[in-house]
Amino acid sequence: MGEFEIFGMPVALGTMIYQAIIFTALIWILKNKYLGKLVEAMEHRRATIDEQLMLAETQKRESEKELLKQQELTKKASQEAKQIIANAREEAAVIIRTARKEAFTIRTEAYERERRSIKGRDAS
Repeated sequence: MGEFEIFGMPVALGTMIYQAIIFTALIWILKNKYLGKLVEAMEHRRATIDEQLMLAETQKRESEKELLKQQELTKKASQEAKQIIANAREEAAVIIRTARKEAFTIRTEAYERERRSIKGRDAS
């Protein structure tokens, strides 16, 4: 067969036809034997990825719901804590007022007793 040059390289026509036939046969064998398995494996992988993505989306939605619940509970607990603190301050103020009144009463009574005691000594 004839030889010719492509891009400055000598090419034998017979070798080129032989290589084309071998390459075509190789592609046909690979397609018939392995392409189905490869496509099946890729489809299985795609299905697995789709399933995992749906699961992740579901978990994301559930996490967002739980986050909202936790934020609401935190807000409620904060409000309750503020109310407890306010009540405690009111109770403390009442206790302080009562204690001051009692202290004033005790001091006044002690002062009166002392005054009477001094008057009693002066009169004797």
